[in-house]
Amino acid sequence: MAARDKLYDSRKMTPLVKRILHEIMRCPYRAEIRRMYMEGKILELLAVYMDEVLLEKGSLPRDVALSKTDIASLRQAKQIVDANLIAPPSLVDLSRLICLNEYKLKKGFKELFGLPVHAYVIDQRLELARCLLEQDGSSVTYAASMVGFNNLGQFAET
Repeated sequence: MAARDKLYDSRKMTPLVKRILHEIMRCPYRAEIRRMYMEGKILELLAVYMDEVLLEKGSLPRDVALSKTDIASLRQAKQIVDANLIAPPSLVDLSRLICLNEYKLKKGFKELFGLPVHAYVIDQRLELARCLLEQDGSSVTYAASMVGFNNLGQFAET
């Protein structure tokens, strides 16, 4: 298998990529408007995919001032959070797991991934809930509880 195929085959689709593909498959427009919509969605998909690949490969914007060790630890933190979205570890526990102090975790996570840890968790939970609602036809109550919102009011507020 070529290196190019290996990269493509080994990547997991993120909720954002799944959402964009879902929107492409369910395009509600026709004729010229459909073509414009599809071109825009393809560009969006390409941008998201390239951003994820570059982040995974270690290519960072020039303004990110983190050491390679810190970047590796922060990627590990993101993996831990992604694997435990329903009940993510506290910042204190997460910082211990990745061997960074809490300040470096908070500052570096936001610098590297664009969101504070807590906001990232909420964003990922909402994206998963949206997938459950749209693709699986789940109820709001079920989707909220499946992604870690114990209170329906809390889910509605976010």
